[in-house]
Amino acid sequence: MDQIAALHWIQQNIALFGGDPTNVTLAGHGSGAACINFLMISPTVMPGLFHRTILLSGSALASWALVEDPVNYAVKLAREVNCSIPEDVGKDHESIVDCLRQVPLVHLLQADITPPAYLSAFGPSVDGVVIKADFAKELVTYFKPQDLQNFVGSSVNSNMKRSEASLTPRGSNPYDLLFGVVTSEALWRFSNNDITAGFEGERRDKIIRTYVRNAYTYHLSEIFFTVVNEYTDWERTVQHPINTRDAVVAALSDAQFVAPLVQTGDLLSARPPQPGQEQRGPKTFFYVFDYQTKEGDYPQRMGTVHGEELPYIFGAPLVDGFSHFPKNYTRAELALSESFIIYVANFARTG
Repeated sequence: MDQIAALHWIQQNIALFGGDPTNVTLAGHGSGAACINFLMISPTVMPGLFHRTILLSGSALASWALVEDPVNYAVKLAREVNCSIPEDVGKDHESIVDCLRQVPLVHLLQADITPPAYLSAFGPSVDGVVIKADFAKELVTYFKPQDLQNFVGSSVNSNMKRSEASLTPRGSNPYDLLFGVVTSEALWRFSNNDITAGFEGERRDKIIRTYVRNAYTYHLSEIFFTVVNEYTDWERTVQHPINTRDAVVAALSDAQFVAPLVQTGDLLSARPPQPGQEQRGPKTFFYVFDYQTKEGDYPQRMGTVHGEELPYIFGAPLVDGFSHFPKNYTRAELALSESFIIYVANFARTG
């Protein structure tokens, strides 16, 4: 609701700052991208609040995008910062909210709240307004009716998780869309030892089983063996620990970021025009950012890690770095940042 309120404020006031309320672009990374994706499909969002969207490494279809039990994490956070918990949390939850508002930010950030692996403790959740309990129905404009019925019947009634859904696009999304990923999205989840030495098949199996258990509800064994088979190079007689590590990084990157975002792009894209016809409907663009910063935190051969494109889209190389971004950049990296900014600015301007 706060994001929607901000969009209404923009419509009412941005012209006073030289902005154009008829040409608003939303951009988000990770959870921010998932938030935008939820806004795109929410019936609460009035038409015309925004017109284009940029989803960087995030989608509403990702297993981590929606917090499944937000009340549980709110109570845990309250206990961590010594707020009293009422007997009836559902009825007297405002007392928790009032207490949390008085807690200094540094204490909130220091609280140890750990969700199941590969899921989220904080982020968008079903609130009954922006995201409803049966939010699958809100996707009706993007899917064929028969596919929507199948999705709603299995997802809502049988508690099927989002990562198990497969739908056919209908192509009535009103927003231009730019979305993209990097080459090694999940690399940041691994320790320095994993990155330098790799690991054997036993640890691979543990990692993939944990992800499958937390992201899916049914057919867990079948999904696990399918993933292992798909991401194993069977032409190698011996699976080296480095190759095993690379395969797991690729599997988690695809499962958590690439596949959900590509599916989102498919679902929200307009149908391609027939030969001789003009393109109608919103425009969709997809990119893969594969450049590794020379002075970055990871070995060069490992691929581009989640968030590594952000310094370039924000122009850090143009000002010798800022905040927590690296400080030293090459001439090539400066040129890359300029190009990335131009691409994004052109999309925001004209789609």
